[in-house]
Amino acid sequence: MSSLGFTTPLVLASNDSSREIYLPVPANVQLSDAALNMRAGYLRADGGRTTMVLAVDTYPAAARAMTADQGDAGMTLGIDGAPRANGFVKLGVNWTTMLAGQTNCSDPRTPGNVLRVAPESSFSYRYDSKTIADLRTAWGALPAVTAIMVGSKRLSAQSYDTAWRIGVALERAGKHSTVTVMPAIGDSIDLGRLNVPAALRSVPAFAALSGGGRHVLKDQAEIGALLALGQNGADAQLRGDIVVGDPVLLNAISSGLNALQEQLRSNAPDAIDAFREWRKRLEPDTAGLDPKELRLVSAFGRPVILVAPQAGANFAGLFDNFWRNISGAPALTVRTVHRPHSEEAFILLKNLGGAPGSFDVMSRADWTASFDIAEVASDGRVPSELVLDVSAAPGAGRTPPVVSVSLNDVLLGAKHLQADGRPERIVAKIPANALAAQNQLKVAFVRQPSSDNCRETPQAFPVAVLASSHLKLGKARTDANFTGMVRRFAGGADIVLPQAYLAHADTSLQNVIMLAASTGLPPANSKLVVAEDGKEISPRNHFLALDVPLKESKHMIEVSGNTLVLNDSSHKPLLDVSGLNRFGALEVVTVGGKEGVVYRSVGPQAPVLERPFQLSSGNVAAVGGSGLLSEINTDDTAGRDSVQDAPRLNVSDVLWWAVPLFIVALFIMMLVLANRVRRRHLARQEAEKQTAERDNAPPPPHDPS
Repeated sequence: MSSLGFTTPLVLASNDSSREIYLPVPANVQLSDAALNMRAGYLRADGGRTTMVLAVDTYPAAARAMTADQGDAGMTLGIDGAPRANGFVKLGVNWTTMLAGQTNCSDPRTPGNVLRVAPESSFSYRYDSKTIADLRTAWGALPAVTAIMVGSKRLSAQSYDTAWRIGVALERAGKHSTVTVMPAIGDSIDLGRLNVPAALRSVPAFAALSGGGRHVLKDQAEIGALLALGQNGADAQLRGDIVVGDPVLLNAISSGLNALQEQLRSNAPDAIDAFREWRKRLEPDTAGLDPKELRLVSAFGRPVILVAPQAGANFAGLFDNFWRNISGAPALTVRTVHRPHSEEAFILLKNLGGAPGSFDVMSRADWTASFDIAEVASDGRVPSELVLDVSAAPGAGRTPPVVSVSLNDVLLGAKHLQADGRPERIVAKIPANALAAQNQLKVAFVRQPSSDNCRETPQAFPVAVLASSHLKLGKARTDANFTGMVRRFAGGADIVLPQAYLAHADTSLQNVIMLAASTGLPPANSKLVVAEDGKEISPRNHFLALDVPLKESKHMIEVSGNTLVLNDSSHKPLLDVSGLNRFGALEVVTVGGKEGVVYRSVGPQAPVLERPFQLSSGNVAAVGGSGLLSEINTDDTAGRDSVQDAPRLNVSDVLWWAVPLFIVALFIMMLVLANRVRRRHLARQEAEKQTAERDNAPPPPHDPS
């Protein structure tokens, strides 16, 4: 399970906690000997009834009660081999714990009862390779760590270009890649895992490979023998799930098998006919191979995907999420493949792999969608706002359910739902620094279970993520940091490599793939530029440059041998250190008005990058074999941009309280005005009355004197 991304134990700790794990298998292929070896342990400090239930494809398959204070919860579970149309076996792990003997609603929580599923758990199966009949099925059958085989340590620019595109496409699809090189005469190989049948040891080439330990290949026949061992040999030395079909590799396979056939003719002539039949499964069929063709072939005794030397970009485009399902043929010549361009200022989540639908929630459930930034960025626009439409059925409790939305573990928004079965909308702004090359959107639904004073069993009620949910696109910011470069790279860029990288593909290609995937370089619409060693160049586009000097560039980082100097924005040293090795530095620079990312190795040996890493709002980063070591922004060490990006009041935020306040103020004003009018009216009436009384008063009596 560690190859699926589980680097830490999976912990289930609440009273009723469950997790679903999707185990990839070849789609529509019958499996045999499928088994789950789950390595797990438990703690049971609070006692009570504690049960673990495993379900396969939603159906309960095994259960176990835990009775000790702690112990081993591991088990081996056989899984039926029925073909799965969706290409996954859904494993459900449910952990239930309840205190016994309670009749009132006391605190039911059991924080001391915990299940831990170790990442060393494994899922194994076998299948008949003859059932892999098309490219789509072959893609689904690729292992979690897929081996890309190239012809030699020295590659042509065309083959190198194809190989790095394949690797980045795999990383974007959620698989991981590793690079293997076809062995050559003089290479030292490890024979520790190689099993040579006794019947073959009479042939000199096979006998030479049966000694164990380290062995130096002496001739082409020994390479042919390594090939002839098929799956046995592939596991040990010749693993290739995707093969770059350049002439160097194809000729090496043919030469090795020809040399072995000559030895068999001399030492075991009776085996020639059987070898010729077996050779059909060892040597790829390249007859009539188009330069832009993708073909399912048999090589090393099993099905592999053969990618023609000019088909790297087409491979990346065809096996993108949008077009992958149309690859249901054993061979395809791809002349053009692009995502459809839309002028709309939004993109539906269902087009990013987030399947809308309903599911039951008793206490908590998550809905996720993953997408590459290149899938959503176009014409200088990137996701700026999330519009999420959901609905929820009413539950038994009075507390309304809560839905929260996060992107790359950054909380975007949350809301109490009315839970009346009607659509409800959540609108959340997406901070610029929340976007990355690879993004995961997570929607979490939380309900408060109700049991009517413990007289009822809590039940789950449905919620739904609706198909109208979408991302709004806004103008991309032009920040000079890694996040800004991810947005710039989304439309395509140049990857600039020195000639030395092509001469040492066995060590450089893996790092190129990981750096391109980490910085967000799209494999389908980027361009490879090869520079002469030591010669300065001027990029013509946004770029990712690896160990290449650039003209008229101002660097924050200075590298000389094993010495690294990091300067601040005023070009004063922040760090000056020597003695580094297996260390790399990334930096955002501007050359000739074109922004890009520069990578430079520090020390006599470059680091070996095994996984992509996540970059954010820095403009300088340090990397090593374990991934990202440190990241800073030399232009904003205090985090000024983050403070300026803090939430501000906008029109929608103000309207919810301003409109009612305005109505109340208007009502009070009308009351005041009405009161004034009334008082004036009363005063006028009083004045008129007094005037009338004076007019109607009798004249004073006449005094005769």
